Amino acid sequence: MDDDLYEGIPPSEYRRNFLAGLVHGVFFQASNAFSSVNTVLPAFLSTLTASSVAVGILAAAQRVGQVLPQLFTAYLIEDRPRKKPWLLAIITFRWISWAAIALLTLWLAADRPTLVLIVLLSLFGAFSIAGGMGTVIYADVFAKAIPTRRRGRFVGWRQLLGFSLAIGAGGVVAGILGDPARFPYPTNYAVIFGLAAVTLLVAFVGFALIEEPPSRTARRSPSLRALLERSVHLTRINANFRRLLISRGATESVVAIAPFFVVFALRDLGIGGAAIGGYLAAQMAGAAGSNLLWGWLGDRLGNKTAIVGTSLAALAAPAAALLAPVTVEALFVTFALVGAAMSGVRLGYVNFILEMASEELRPTCVALQNTLLAPIALLPLAIGAVGTLIDLRIVFALAVGMMAVSTVVSLRLRDPRHGAEGACIE
Repeated sequence: MDDDLYEGIPPSEYRRNFLAGLVHGVFFQASNAFSSVNTVLPAFLSTLTASSVAVGILAAAQRVGQVLPQLFTAYLIEDRPRKKPWLLAIITFRWISWAAIALLTLWLAADRPTLVLIVLLSLFGAFSIAGGMGTVIYADVFAKAIPTRRRGRFVGWRQLLGFSLAIGAGGVVAGILGDPARFPYPTNYAVIFGLAAVTLLVAFVGFALIEEPPSRTARRSPSLRALLERSVHLTRINANFRRLLISRGATESVVAIAPFFVVFALRDLGIGGAAIGGYLAAQMAGAAGSNLLWGWLGDRLGNKTAIVGTSLAALAAPAAALLAPVTVEALFVTFALVGAAMSGVRLGYVNFILEMASEELRPTCVALQNTLLAPIALLPLAIGAVGTLIDLRIVFALAVGMMAVSTVVSLRLRDPRHGAEGACIE
């Protein structure tokens, strides 16, 4: 074992952290599939209320909850030598919440749907806020537990196996909801939410087995206001951080407009709904297949290389969609590239920020990046508002132009692995 490669982490501890981290990440993704805010939960809400407002509240609660507490969490854990107990408490709250929702669904969904709706929305809001806090904490523990040059490999395998298990979870959901004789309402949804709780409990066990080295950091921000002022200062003086924000923001924007590729196919090209399953499969295949590539590039050449590749995938996705009127098969390529871009965001960009930030600045930089990119969540609303008035191909062409600029910005990133000028400084 090379000490520089493994950063002084004992071989047995590294292997344990790698395997335990895989268990956590893979089963966490399976739990998300059983409780998907895009499919399972909207379908369940439709059994509780005829109003679509509840679905909007659910989607808004997820995004706002994930972002809102991140800077506060960075302040909270800044000087804590060990962050792992905080995340264990968050995961415990989350799996118990899903277990409670499962029981409540089984007992009351048929007779008191309004009560179940109120409890579900309330718990999901708290669940999302806890998840936002957990994002910052997990990033810090992960950065200490997995060596820099093994993070790409780890995230690649975590996502590859996680996507595979999530696909299996989707099959289980389809089987349960498609067999009302064996799983009548509301037993069907109670079982699905119970599976979300069980898989999250397994994820808890995996995370509990990770060995977290203690941090030796002191509090740098005497108050939350001081942390906000530091955040403004960090953004102003770190050109590399600003480049990263531009590059990731553009790439996530292309991922955010992905639903409109489906709208384009159905509304403008007259493609039948049966093709949607093929598009979903293409997206999952693109995500899973690109994982190991991004991981290999990140470990061997640096995460900047993975980011540039991700930017090119995000550029090619809307470009392929523009070819769809000529050959409808181009949309399968579009969705495969969207999957690859999604995978690259979670691997290249996340690992880059962990590598460029010192241990003292890491929680602040992670939280600051996610907070500044939060407005992207509003992009689909804006496009939806004007989508009936303009040709969606104009949106796709603008996305190509934006990603061309973003790719140039990505090429100008300074990889912190290969030079101190890439580091985030204060």
